[in-house]
Amino acid sequence: MAKKPLSLAFSGARLREWRERAGLTQQDLAEKCGLSRFQISRWETGTAKPDVRSLPPLVRGLGVVLGRPSGRHDSFTVDDLLDLTPGQQPPR
Repeated sequence: MAKKPLSLAFSGARLREWRERAGLTQQDLAEKCGLSRFQISRWETGTAKPDVRSLPPLVRGLGVVLGRPSGRHDSFTVDDLLDLTPGQQPPR
């Protein structure tokens, strides 16, 4: 079964912004999330979008590093990786 890419407005630029804010290299983030640096690179450059199975470890990994783990009122979520639309707030 082929992996389905996201149909959401995933933003590689926002992923990169969050990764850099966390002080991580692509390799660091990949290791924390159990993903490959190649995947992170392709997502950040817009060459590819993550499939739905890649999102949970990505969100969990970034949430922990940023001090916003799941289960809190300010948890890091997939919404933090989507393109901004008018009226949305930039990353905290």
